[in-house]
Amino acid sequence: DCDDSTSSSTDLCAGRGAAATVSAADNYTFTPASVTITVGQSVCWQNTGHLNHTMIDAGGRFSFSLPAGQTVVYTFLGTQPSYVYRCGIHSTMTGTTTVN
Repeated sequence: DCDDSTSSSTDLCAGRGAAATVSAADNYTFTPASVTITVGQSVCWQNTGHLNHTMIDAGGRFSFSLPAGQTVVYTFLGTQPSYVYRCGIHSTMTGTTTVN
């Protein structure tokens, strides 16, 4: 387990070059639940809590582990207009990335 001291105000994605940041914390939500970007831009997911999370795209395009205190950056290059994802560990955690 990670002993990092993190809080909801921590920006683990700072300097990662992403157009949008989504936080996963211990409240079982992705915040914000929806982001909009342009093709070729990235989203940075950050886990500011102590629980482990995952992101699994409903269309099977991506699947990532997001351990406590870590980040994942994904660049959206495809033409799919909407990517709906969920946490494979906590099924109530869902989110959407819209790509224009």
